[in-house]
Amino acid sequence: MRDFIVKIALKLGLYKFLVKIDTYFINKKLCRNFKKYGVETFIHLDEVCRNMGVKMFPIFGTQLGLYRDKGFIPFDNDIDAAVFADQRPDNFVEIMAQGGFKLNKVFYFKEDGRAVIEQYSTENGVHVDIFNVYELSESDYYCYVGRRHETKEWKEANETDGFPCVIWPFEKCELIEKEYFGHKFFMPEKTKEWLQGVFGEDFMTPVKNWTVGERKTRIIHPQERIYRK
Repeated sequence: MRDFIVKIALKLGLYKFLVKIDTYFINKKLCRNFKKYGVETFIHLDEVCRNMGVKMFPIFGTQLGLYRDKGFIPFDNDIDAAVFADQRPDNFVEIMAQGGFKLNKVFYFKEDGRAVIEQYSTENGVHVDIFNVYELSESDYYCYVGRRHETKEWKEANETDGFPCVIWPFEKCELIEKEYFGHKFFMPEKTKEWLQGVFGEDFMTPVKNWTVGERKTRIIHPQERIYRK
């Protein structure tokens, strides 16, 4: 039934409009759950990762909120976290599940099966995106961020040419412990430099509907395509 509705919407040129409406209501629910349970979920995520010997650290919007707002961004609706891919145990997903984090979707490369982004959810309705971090060079790490397909609905894109993605490189540095919400989390020593590379020089100015636009960032647009499962 869903596929039939999508086909009709695409033919009538209503697909993007319907996606916007659906996204609005999904985000509204996510924001409500996040405001209520975000802090306890974030702390629990750190505990689960530490117990398996993995250093979890905030990235993107979550890192920005902690650095700039000393908490979560008021209009955020999920947790953005990262782990070093070479630190992950083989049963990482299984241990996450035991800790109450259910894997919903994975974005990966078909060529080698390498997972780049994993989305988890909890019983309290909080979503967590885990970005796998890799070594780019002697001076930089990097991770991938997925984008919507240029013209296709996600299911068709997934069955054909996949999704575009971008690479966010950031300087290598030590992870140090800093206290937020009465709990110590790992944060990069070069948090300011990381945030400038992602959000631009004006990252300290709150922007609700942030887009890259003309901002000077370190984004790399690779030719690689990622897929979802």
